Amino acid sequence: MFHKNGPTLIELIKQGLSSTQKGYDLLAPKFDFTPFRTSPIILDAVMRQLGEKRKYDDALDLCTGTGAGISALLKIVQNNIVGVDWSEPMLDEAKKRFGLLRHKVDLVHQDIFSLEYREQFDLVTCFGAEGHIERHRQKDFIGIIHSSLRSGGEFVFVTGEMPSLLSPALWIFLGFDLVMRVRNILIKPPFVMYYLNFLLPNVLNLFKKEKWSSVKVVPLEIWNQPTPLRLVIATKK
Repeated sequence: MFHKNGPTLIELIKQGLSSTQKGYDLLAPKFDFTPFRTSPIILDAVMRQLGEKRKYDDALDLCTGTGAGISALLKIVQNNIVGVDWSEPMLDEAKKRFGLLRHKVDLVHQDIFSLEYREQFDLVTCFGAEGHIERHRQKDFIGIIHSSLRSGGEFVFVTGEMPSLLSPALWIFLGFDLVMRVRNILIKPPFVMYYLNFLLPNVLNLFKKEKWSSVKVVPLEIWNQPTPLRLVIATKK
């Protein structure tokens, strides 16, 4: 359900007919009032699991948007957090949230595929944005993350498995993805967003054993109740 302060149907259609970047530029002022923002409930569940095992010095949050992930990371990161997004209006919204924490939060306007960080972080996160990573670019995406991490650092994200044939969710997501693929054939530039993307178990093939010491898949519980979501923790060698 959309919040009363969220975007109208006309605004969503206009976003969907724009490029991925322009669409989020348009949506930015109302993004926090949409269901597209990763729920704080999910983020809190992730941070509880991570915080139980270790503390992190420096973190990188990819496709940070308006900063929902950063808000959660502040609970477990001791030093600095860098948030990267290619939408300047989205980062402008994040700046409003973290204005008093400029000593700890650095917001960077950049395409994640042009990042050149080298072993600067012991935690990299990406929440809710993997649907924007086209399949032919997923290997490059993981490569950039690997380069950014220190030895022993972790890449953490939330995903799930392909819904069963009997699940209504499968047909909803499949229908959406098909509509988007047709839209992207007919209309340029494309708007890249696919729900049946970056899913288990296929995504595990992106983590090569010569570069990653372990890849753990942990059931994500919310309020002590099981969910279809899975927390993936990939550790760099």
